[in-house]
Amino acid sequence: MPVERIARFIGGTTGEGFEALALDAFAHQYERQEAYRAVCERGGATPDTVRRWEDVPLVPTLAYKRLRLASEAPREIFRSSGTSAPERSVHHHPYPELYRRTIEASFPTFALPTTGTAETPILSLIPSRDQLPDSSLSFMVDHVLATWGDATSGYALGRVGVDARKLRAWLAGRQRGGTPGLILTTSLALLEALDRLERLGLRFRMPPGSVLFETGGYKGRNREATPDELLERTQRILGIAPDRVVREYGMTELTSQLYTASLSGGPADVYVAPDWVRIRVLDAETLAPAPAGEPGLVAIFDLANLGSATHVLTEDVGSLSAAGLRLVGRAAGAELRGCSLAAEELTGVGAG
Repeated sequence: MPVERIARFIGGTTGEGFEALALDAFAHQYERQEAYRAVCERGGATPDTVRRWEDVPLVPTLAYKRLRLASEAPREIFRSSGTSAPERSVHHHPYPELYRRTIEASFPTFALPTTGTAETPILSLIPSRDQLPDSSLSFMVDHVLATWGDATSGYALGRVGVDARKLRAWLAGRQRGGTPGLILTTSLALLEALDRLERLGLRFRMPPGSVLFETGGYKGRNREATPDELLERTQRILGIAPDRVVREYGMTELTSQLYTASLSGGPADVYVAPDWVRIRVLDAETLAPAPAGEPGLVAIFDLANLGSATHVLTEDVGSLSAAGLRLVGRAAGAELRGCSLAAEELTGVGAG
């Protein structure tokens, strides 16, 4: 069963290589998913003919909005944020233990103030699973708190947004105690928190070594801020320097996450993949590899996505270098032609 072997690979306890596991994962999905198998066969891609992970057929994120992609019965169902249900991606996830394993293998290295410490003061401005039971991000945050949080850890997000009272109390406690802490937040929640503290005339100095983990965008909200503005205000109001801000790139359709390597001196806008993930940048129209350093559609091969699709074509535009992935923005209009054609081919077979 590939799930156990992939779990060992993620945990660094196997001598197997990425390529062999990628091809076995493809065979696993080919065997269990009828619509995906039909598209693969139409293009001549079968476990007998595919020899490289790069040649495993792509599944666009658009397909998660129209198909039930699952190699087995799901044990978790994650939905993307949004108000229009037909436009929301749905990830039917049969292997949540792989999700937990990816968090345990990558999050401490990229985001914890002290790697491996199980007693870290953590405050989340991201909804809990009680608030958003179908959010993959909330699944991740709950696991982070349960695994590494100390007795002071918890949530400061209520029904109407950031709970300013809890936020102030936690920040004051960290400032008095002198122990580095970790704040988990979306871009929108961070902006709201900074606005509230600034209106109250409050500034804090988080202990040296503290970390702010930021993910997500503004989801079409009117109030936005540039990354540089957020960094400046985070340092001025919370006392957390820009090189202690870690950004995450993740999505409902994927199991693994990419992070900026800020804590080890990496660029603030370049995302690094863990060992079980590979990144490609493709020409938006032909889906052929884009020239080195040139922007194109981001494709991600995630071994932990064994339960749905390992080779995912996103709607994000980025460029790839030896340092990692630099995002440019979201694809629109003509840029999505290749992605749309791939989605139509897959969902057309699934509807037949």
